Amino acid sequence: MARLLTQDERLVLQHLVSGESSEEIAANLGWPVQAVRDCTHALITWVLDELGATPSEYLPAPPPPVGSEK
Repeated sequence: MARLLTQDERLVLQHLVSGESSEEIAANLGWPVQAVRDCTHALITWVLDELGATPSEYLPAPPPPVGSEK
């Protein structure tokens, strides 16, 4: 079942569509970067849920932590 986006999510989505980074959005809105990232995460999760997909199907595996390469 589809869910409605919150006002914050819609606002972040408008900025993301314009090509702004999380840092730029935070600066423009006067929000903490983490708040923007939380909204972005919710939007990505929503899209993947709508597609019926899991993140691993669309996103590459994260790089290993720095210093763990041997």
